[in-house]
Amino acid sequence: MSKSPIATLAAYSRHTVEPIQGPTSPPLEAASVAVPGFRLALYDELAAVEPVWRQLEPNANCTVFQNFDYLAAWQRHIGPHENATPAIVSIHGPNSVLAILPLAVTGRSLRRLTWLGQDLCDYPGPLLARDFAGSLPTPRFNALWREIVALIRRNPRLRHALIDLRKMSAAVGTQANPFVDLPLSLHASEAYVATLLPRWDEFYERRRSAKARRHDRSKLKRLAELGALDLVSPESADKAAHLLEALFAQKSETFARKGIADVFRRRGYREFFRDLVSNPRTREFTHVSELRVGTSAAAISFGLEYRSRYFLYLVSYDESFSRFSPGAIHLNALLRRAIERGLHEFDFLVGLQRLKREWSDQRIQLYDHVAGATLPGHAVAASLRAWSRLKRAIKASPALWNGYLTLRAWVGALKPRVGD
Repeated sequence: MSKSPIATLAAYSRHTVEPIQGPTSPPLEAASVAVPGFRLALYDELAAVEPVWRQLEPNANCTVFQNFDYLAAWQRHIGPHENATPAIVSIHGPNSVLAILPLAVTGRSLRRLTWLGQDLCDYPGPLLARDFAGSLPTPRFNALWREIVALIRRNPRLRHALIDLRKMSAAVGTQANPFVDLPLSLHASEAYVATLLPRWDEFYERRRSAKARRHDRSKLKRLAELGALDLVSPESADKAAHLLEALFAQKSETFARKGIADVFRRRGYREFFRDLVSNPRTREFTHVSELRVGTSAAAISFGLEYRSRYFLYLVSYDESFSRFSPGAIHLNALLRRAIERGLHEFDFLVGLQRLKREWSDQRIQLYDHVAGATLPGHAVAASLRAWSRLKRAIKASPALWNGYLTLRAWVGALKPRVGD
């Protein structure tokens, strides 16, 4: 199978990036009373915070979901439809910027304080300077957070009734996530990560049973009978965007069969992903690939490669090939490619799928912080926490979860499809 390399983070950090153009307003600043010597700055425009963000990001503890250009693309294409206003907070110590909190206020009838791009970020959270934990121990962050919320609410554009911070991990890189000191509840789902080994053969034998490997060989042989197999990664942005369209079509068919709402019908979603593979600022860490059988795309994936980790973001397959398990064969090829590129981890992100559990040796527990900022917000927060507990209970029970999936598919089959 052929390989198509993409640029590494080192190349990204060397790339000269022009800042966002346009007028900017100065941040709203405040000295911390709870933590003397610290200062807060609130930005309601990405352009204004961009220089500070780009200076901190290359050496900060963060994931690709805190990358400035990733979130700028979200705000550009999806933010207006979500009525999202950035509420970015930078935390300054005596000598340097220690953290950036990429927050936003979204919604219309009930305004919510969330992570910027939270719906398309699997690990939303802060960017932390390497010396953050030594400068601001986690227990002190709770008091600082109250000041941050008060500062945000001082901006009339950022008034909100609900604080709704989802899918937070306990660690940010090598440091504890300071948000774990806030009142938390378990998120309904977990994330799964595979620690890669230097050699594919060794990794494959350790993670897949002899029975599973025999099954893979059988499926691979039968699929190869239909045409030559190849793992193809388009090198041009136009071809990558074209392949994304095929991925959207395959996903839409699967969503319809399973009774899942098609996210790619939401305003701005397709444009967001097209932007990521087309924009030179983000193209360097995106990876689109197809498992080609003859001239057909049997399976397609969209991933993000950031620092030493591969994030498997979107996967799809042509349902006419489903009996040959093209998705599983494609996954094997992607894992092998990651090992050959010297990556350390393969991140399956959030979700409850069997293959994620089988391949992974790390299970990442995620947390939510849901709280009211007004009396109506407190009532909504209580109902959201109860709903989250119910979803987690359903997912924890195989019988309940399988029953839910069956019911969802049955209800989905009753809905008329567009064009029927």
